[in-house]
Amino acid sequence: MAAAQTHKPLTIDELARQVRLPVRTIREYHTMRLLPPPERRGRLGLYDTRHVQRLQLITRLQRRGYSLAGIRDLLGAWENGTDLVTLLGVDESQTALDETPLLLSRAELFQRLPALDPGTLDRACQTGLVRPHGEDHFVVRSPALLGLVADWVEAGVPLDQALDVIEVLTGDLGALAGKLTDLIVGRIWDPVSATSRAGQLPDMLRRGRPLLLQGAASTLADRLGAALAEYADTADDGGWLRAALDDIQVGAIADSAGTIHRRGDRR
Repeated sequence: MAAAQTHKPLTIDELARQVRLPVRTIREYHTMRLLPPPERRGRLGLYDTRHVQRLQLITRLQRRGYSLAGIRDLLGAWENGTDLVTLLGVDESQTALDETPLLLSRAELFQRLPALDPGTLDRACQTGLVRPHGEDHFVVRSPALLGLVADWVEAGVPLDQALDVIEVLTGDLGALAGKLTDLIVGRIWDPVSATSRAGQLPDMLRRGRPLLLQGAASTLADRLGAALAEYADTADDGGWLRAALDDIQVGAIADSAGTIHRRGDRR
């Protein structure tokens, strides 16, 4: 983003204008230790590119459903040297993969997805992308999926076609959730509850839920990458897709030395 290229020191008012946030919000971020302190020149505090980038990151994470407290913990762990893949992957209390649902007014929802109209809004509700909450508000269960649809539409994809993808995703995941519930209750919970280890069930749920979410996300990413690669290898017009997959390293594997191996490589 152009704002991240700032080199000239900024006052707090200039910073607020550049990142389009109220000054009081920036001061609140200071209080919550979300933002590094400015450089002091006498009584004047000056901000630089680091502060612009940090504020942009906070805004992006909020749009994805993270709370300010969660963002503070995330940034603090990052600055203390915790690996972000590990941090985001498995959190035994509240996995970062489980987004906080977002409550938006009708106007806020239409601002985030301008292609919506009364007809497509009904379809968005049917697919599970959003659900009504009262007369004029909507709950977005996954802000990430809303952002994904908005990105697709901005790139020129018709909204109905983007919603087709969401409908298949939510429908199949709903069916999968039902099957997994039957299996988990019958094959895991019932045997444990029938033994003297029944007291372990809350801890098993607390630890097992984020581990299952992480495993499901990793497995889906792997299967999706493999399916895209197979299409790229077999379709007559698959060259552009193969180039894109290689560019973003879909299916790549890192060994213990940090060397990246692309899908299909042999050691």
